[in-house]
Amino acid sequence: MFAWYKEVTSPQKKAIFSAWLGYVFDGFDFMLIFYIMYLIKPELGLTDMEGAFLATAAFVGRPLGGAIFGLLADRYGRKPLMMWAIVAYSVGTGLSGLAVSGLTLALARFVVGMGMAGEYACASTYAVESFPKHLKAKASAFLVSGFGVGNIIAAYFMPAFAEAFGWRMAFFVGLTPILLVLYIRSKAPESKEWEDAKKAREASGEVRQYESFFSVLWGALKGLFNPTQLPLTLVVFVVLFSIFGANWPIFGLLPTYMAGVGFETAVISKLMTAAAFGTVAGNITWGLLADRFGLKKTFVLGLLSSFFFIIPLFMIPEGNNFLLGLCLFGLMFTNVGVGGLMPKFIYDYFPLEVRGLGTGLIYNLAATSGTFNSMAATYIGLTYGLGTALTFVVSFWTFTLVTIIGFGIPDWLLVRANKKRAAKAAQVEAAQLETAQVLK
Repeated sequence: MFAWYKEVTSPQKKAIFSAWLGYVFDGFDFMLIFYIMYLIKPELGLTDMEGAFLATAAFVGRPLGGAIFGLLADRYGRKPLMMWAIVAYSVGTGLSGLAVSGLTLALARFVVGMGMAGEYACASTYAVESFPKHLKAKASAFLVSGFGVGNIIAAYFMPAFAEAFGWRMAFFVGLTPILLVLYIRSKAPESKEWEDAKKAREASGEVRQYESFFSVLWGALKGLFNPTQLPLTLVVFVVLFSIFGANWPIFGLLPTYMAGVGFETAVISKLMTAAAFGTVAGNITWGLLADRFGLKKTFVLGLLSSFFFIIPLFMIPEGNNFLLGLCLFGLMFTNVGVGGLMPKFIYDYFPLEVRGLGTGLIYNLAATSGTFNSMAATYIGLTYGLGTALTFVVSFWTFTLVTIIGFGIPDWLLVRANKKRAAKAAQVEAAQLETAQVLK
């Protein structure tokens, strides 16, 4: 089952491990606020709606951070920008510990969101590009499992730590990922796929050494939104928006829901740890299956399986913590775990020259769905109860994903785009040949 691991070279292992560690700390820094928000709200005088917004406020900074880091990663390399992104989200987490109001906390979380988005844009392209073609789904899933590991650490250890030492100290712990930058700088290689493409562009004279940032941005945006690529860019956005709508309300609001119905802090911590373990196990399992059975079939199977856990989740009798933990594990294993295939999904639909920007901008624009749907679920929950609201929101977006992926809409658009690119390339080649003949 793991014979494929022998095919991975030492530089490829260092690359994926470096990116994975970045994801571990990314998950820790980003998820930390969800588990200690109940301590932050009374001290800063926040309402439930304000708390729901601030817990997900990092999403607001993600499109900007993803666009900047992704664009620069396409231009200057995946590795150096991944390092700077780690520094950004670590500093943002440390600043969260200095917040004196809802506004200052929101600004700090905005910085976290920018860094997190940049880290995703750089690390996901870096990891998938570094692995052999037939193993890219495994690289994608293993990478994303790091976020779940960071979530486990935050869920299991930090609520008790925050109660003992204060929620500010918990945020200061989030500064430690900066040390990871030293490891990446000394051990991790650059993406070979990116390096080879850069050499090819330099040899053909496509790269100008003193090109301004705005001219680079304009060229990249044209590559992302030209008539041929635009339909693919839009469908990728809808898929990503849907997957954030299907899983982030659970991530963001479930601890608040359980605290509101009387669960003790220690119980919530254990239940969310079980959920996080489900995410990690799901990431790895679906990644192993995807390279064998195909990404789209695996993705749809995982999403359909999640309905076995979404529907009964809020119907479990009070006090049956074991059954609730089992259901949470299953939901995260399926609904969230299959999301580990997203870096590979994005890789398939964005050309290399705009892949960093595409991942950074489109993925993180779609990530605002996390804030939108968490707020929507909170609002609906005021009337119908948070459990009913979460069931509705998660089910709606899961069904949307199954429909889009199940009917093969992205693949149909990709085939059409490739035909247009091939036709255009043939026209350019014919024109060049005609010019050469005239000159003779």
